[in-house]
Amino acid sequence: MRGLGELPLIIGVILFALFLNGCVVGRYYDGTKVLAEKIKDIKPGITTKEEIVDWFGPPQNYVSPTVINEILAELDVTREPLMTYPFANILSYQYNEGRLRALILILYNQAEFDVKSDHLVIFLDEDERVKYYGFRKGTKEFK
Repeated sequence: MRGLGELPLIIGVILFALFLNGCVVGRYYDGTKVLAEKIKDIKPGITTKEEIVDWFGPPQNYVSPTVINEILAELDVTREPLMTYPFANILSYQYNEGRLRALILILYNQAEFDVKSDHLVIFLDEDERVKYYGFRKGTKEFK
């Protein structure tokens, strides 16, 4: 009856192996959602920087023409005022959403992490009114 004495050990090893297996599902969110309803209200030449900040909150990135002017002047790259360049005074908003799926087995593991982003970039003129803007909704692929 030596085999029955080893039965608890065998069951213990099998249970231990089963506990090593599993699945993982997770989600990741970063930033403030860019509301599509408000994007249709953006009117070039009319909408102000103040309205944009009121609608979308503070931007994740803001490029000030004075800072870039100082850098370019220091590097002696430009001779004209920066306001004539298209990248002066930019507000940038980004919302990231991610999905994680993983399968964990004893001899095989697989994980997939997919991240999509919504981007809103707004260019302002010298009067701090919207000159032009661009929006890309990447998170719609998750819906």
